[in-house]
Amino acid sequence: MGCRAAALAQVDEVCFRCHRPSARGQTCGACSSLTPLSGCLVAARYEGAVKDLIWQLKFHRLQAAARVAAELVLAAMPEGQTFDVVSAVPIAPGRYRERGYNQAALVAKRVAARLDLPYAELLGRTSALHQLGSDRATRLAQVKGAFYPVRVPNGRRVLLVDDVVTTGATLEECARTLLTAGAREVWGAAVARH
Repeated sequence: MGCRAAALAQVDEVCFRCHRPSARGQTCGACSSLTPLSGCLVAARYEGAVKDLIWQLKFHRLQAAARVAAELVLAAMPEGQTFDVVSAVPIAPGRYRERGYNQAALVAKRVAARLDLPYAELLGRTSALHQLGSDRATRLAQVKGAFYPVRVPNGRRVLLVDDVVTTGATLEECARTLLTAGAREVWGAAVARH
């Protein structure tokens, strides 16, 4: 891992859903029946230099920031955890036209390359949602049905990358869609937790 990423990494050792201690973000036993995610790897808190890094990548077109963001995600990877494919949470078509890229995909492609795994666009998105400030129940309602499969995951273990996780509602809906489409297991990964 690069020196800058190592300095920023603060790997979250909790269940993403209830925030109780859980090795490397694995979904705890109490939450496992409540979520389609097997776990969520979170590399850092959304503050300071990490927040600036994500803002530069997302809103200021500094695509080179994806390299450091990918190093952060790799720092959160548990020993011995294996995946078959890496994918990214899709952004709405309007956001893609506006930015010209999906920041989560830039990070995911670098993660896939470093893990020597294929990267695949597995999901599409039907709508743009503005979830900032929304609580978990609102976020869950907003993302219901917002994603659709564009490729069949065929029993593969998927690592699904996003830039920031807040409640996990978006990652959960993506995971639900992937499992319904045939994925064997889905883990989320985020550069930071808001």
